[in-house]
Amino acid sequence: MIQRKLNTVFIPVFNLKESVDWYGKVLGFEIDPVQYKEIGELPVYTFQMGETSLTLEVEKGFTPPVSNVPICNFHTTQIEKVREDFHEKKVTFESGIITFPDFSYFNFRDINGNLLMICTG
Repeated sequence: MIQRKLNTVFIPVFNLKESVDWYGKVLGFEIDPVQYKEIGELPVYTFQMGETSLTLEVEKGFTPPVSNVPICNFHTTQIEKVREDFHEKKVTFESGIITFPDFSYFNFRDINGNLLMICTG
């Protein structure tokens, strides 16, 4: 029986080590030193993020998707601070902060060109 739980989100990448480093530096995700040593032997790297994990997966001949829909979003309660931090880290933005009565978001691209979102709701 399928459970009502999202287990992991897969994000395709061109270079696993560079991508793990980028997600660690830009998004502040903790890098597991044991798993990091195995880069090159395995085609994936998984960031543990609570109940749902984020898995970067090497795709040979990867080209970024042309979709305007983000793969996933990351939650924050300080969207302006995150955007300022991303600006300092030279992240590519795809939108300004879009605000609605109960949430705000902005879209950005990772080092591989994948479209992602930061969201308050």
